[in-house]
Amino acid sequence: MDLFETLYRRKSVRHYTGKGPTDEQLEIILKAAYASPVVSGRFADMHVTVIKRKEILEAIEENASKATGVRSHPLYGAPVLILVSVHPKEETPSNSEYSSAAMVVHNMALAATALGLGSCDIWGSLRLANERDQLVKMYELPQGFVACCGVIIGETDEDFPVRDIPEEKIKTKILE
Repeated sequence: MDLFETLYRRKSVRHYTGKGPTDEQLEIILKAAYASPVVSGRFADMHVTVIKRKEILEAIEENASKATGVRSHPLYGAPVLILVSVHPKEETPSNSEYSSAAMVVHNMALAATALGLGSCDIWGSLRLANERDQLVKMYELPQGFVACCGVIIGETDEDFPVRDIPEEKIKTKILE
């Protein structure tokens, strides 16, 4: 699959078979993460955690349900969550640090699509989890790192047809 075909097939997947990526596929996905642009080249301030442990995945979902008061499954039964964390310069992550984390997640999502795997960016349930020290400890992050976002990945029965992208899907103005 070439780059543009991958871009036009990429979508958020919310139904998984329960089977995760193979070790080889995970290696490719992680290499895509490592190829991501990061603000000021601060790669030492980035951390990736691959979570396959069911008790952690269930704890994230349970926490989101308790926090919102609505039973939910924000990880959609995906067998793998790849968490992206930063070591912020200030007390909380800046926009540029969140943007770097998002770029890492997006590269992994594109790699998953190219491999025929489903993926979905995860934000809200991780933000809620950051408010629970006991849950954050389960991530085993290095000292000073904060979870920003993540991507769930797994096998899916969904198809990835090439989407027709309308020319002005996003309003655009060109200044000349």
